[in-house]
Amino acid sequence: MENTYRVGQFAWRELMTRDTAKARAFYTEMFGWVASDMPMPQGTYTTFKNGDAMVAGMMEMPKEAPVDAAWMSYVSVPDVDAAVKAATENGGTVMLPGTTMPGVGRFAMVADSTGGVIGLLRGETGDSPAPFPPPAGAFCWESLNTTDIDKSKAFYSKVAGWTTGTGPGGMPVFMADTVQVADVQGAPPGVPTHWLLHVVVDKLEAARAKAENAGAKVMMPRIDIPTIGAICIITDPTGAAISLFEPAPPAAA
Repeated sequence: MENTYRVGQFAWRELMTRDTAKARAFYTEMFGWVASDMPMPQGTYTTFKNGDAMVAGMMEMPKEAPVDAAWMSYVSVPDVDAAVKAATENGGTVMLPGTTMPGVGRFAMVADSTGGVIGLLRGETGDSPAPFPPPAGAFCWESLNTTDIDKSKAFYSKVAGWTTGTGPGGMPVFMADTVQVADVQGAPPGVPTHWLLHVVVDKLEAARAKAENAGAKVMMPRIDIPTIGAICIITDPTGAAISLFEPAPPAAA
């Protein structure tokens, strides 16, 4: 059977942290994810499943990294090395050059032209389908908060093949063909460019309380997005920022 790819869409998410044991305990309690460990030459790699679906990986943060923990998303590309070349030609920086791992595929990490870090992936066996609507405990969306919106648009059009469209409420969004993959907005003054990942929860207030009880810090307790839902931004007990998202109820027929 021929492999199926969702080119231009996010195909994998990964947490890098200096305390994998603490992160593992938090995410298995918070979302009910089931963790499994795989030995690798660089150390142990942990995968998380949400029900039957593989949703994320985790590994130890390199000692030379400037932060203690961070989530990162990988976008599916047809050719990792071509995407890395496009990144460097358009103001990006290579964080991890193209690397092939048997059973996984080829991947790389780059910092975009404004400093946001993103992964590039060509999976060996294709990309897993994205459930719609995404269930509780699944990643559902990415947000790019950038110091230069125009520069970011130009970078990702060359590297990921994204175009810019208009999403709900008039917000600018990145498009992979006809699929909306992320929103893009200006970062607050003094805040560097960064990606924020969103995970679906059933009830935001209950999820926020659960996160605090499990050791997370609440950065923004609630942001309402008309007709879309509401989010709460937290940092997990190891310092990685992530967003909890409660979708708005379906509109009445």
